[in-house]
Amino acid sequence: MEGISVRTNLDPVLYESAEPPLVSLYLPTQGTADTDENRIQFDDLVSDARAELARSYKERNITGIERALTELREHLNDVVAPIEQGSLAALISNDHAYLYILGYAVEPRAVVSDAFFIKPLMKHFAFGTHYYLLGLNTDRFSFVHGDFSTLERVELPHIKDEFSELYPIVYDDHEAALDYTSLENHMPPYHGYKSRNDVKKEEAEKFFRYVDKAIRAYMETALELPVILVSVPEHQEMFRKLSTIPTLLDEGIEKNINGIEAPELLNLATGIIKHERERRTETLLEEFSTAQAHGTGSSDVEELGSALAQRKVRVLFVEEERDIPGTFDSTTGAVRYNSREEQGGHGSIEGADVADAFVRAALAQDADVVVLAPDRMPGTTGIAALYRY
Repeated sequence: MEGISVRTNLDPVLYESAEPPLVSLYLPTQGTADTDENRIQFDDLVSDARAELARSYKERNITGIERALTELREHLNDVVAPIEQGSLAALISNDHAYLYILGYAVEPRAVVSDAFFIKPLMKHFAFGTHYYLLGLNTDRFSFVHGDFSTLERVELPHIKDEFSELYPIVYDDHEAALDYTSLENHMPPYHGYKSRNDVKKEEAEKFFRYVDKAIRAYMETALELPVILVSVPEHQEMFRKLSTIPTLLDEGIEKNINGIEAPELLNLATGIIKHERERRTETLLEEFSTAQAHGTGSSDVEELGSALAQRKVRVLFVEEERDIPGTFDSTTGAVRYNSREEQGGHGSIEGADVADAFVRAALAQDADVVVLAPDRMPGTTGIAALYRY
């Protein structure tokens, strides 16, 4: 699809530089290609978007938007068929259309505005939605990208992933771990004073240091995602002592990755991510309780507007699927609430949302955005924040 691309990251440049009018569509999908429900709902959203474009942007050129909407409809089945119990998000301008495949259901929604509506995307970019698995033995390693439904091996063409490739003179490519006999015949003389276990440990450590360096170098040019170590306990301990990978999680999968079927590996990995998410959320919520008492955190909407304008927000808490009808001036920090008439919208078209504007402002200052269920939210306004100072 020309001009339409599926994205896996949310680069602020994508939405900060886009020229209005901008169309944001959110379509919960049925996960099959042979149903008319996806197309019917998509057509309804597009109809509402076109009506709003005619109403509010009738003097603007929308040729590129119309082209993208038409092409997306033609290929809709191909796009949504693989999405099971999830959603499709489309951010469309005259120049580009960016698609996001979401692993969770959202409310059907069309927003036409001067800015993209991105709040429903935030769960997609929560900590650990994407992660790496580092499967490690003493003679080889594998690197796998995962999410909550799939695992895919990461190809590292310029990185040697087996000990035998690094040190072929001392290794004869046995399937198990390092073979002491082959090592013994090629080691320098000092190895004669060492036990088999000492030799294995030294060579394993040498390989582990190489793996650590290779993965760290790879992550400098790729997405910096959490890394889960998959290895037996003794190798976990050895690797963690020397590792310099900044996103390596404390909790790992203490099994040989070669002996785990993909469904079990996926289940173990997502379980660790859920544990880590919960731990981090609890830490932030405890911090908020203290910060609010000391003036370094708040759930007051107007105060948060001022803090965002001063670029001092470190963490923004957003209540899931709750809107705050109104507008926000990111320069002055002023918040204006919509009147009852302004909140109505047309069809699936929604009015301006302060919470969404807060999310965009927070991302622009490198703040973390944390989406919480209503019963986890601090305060009662649907929005809260921790400050940098």
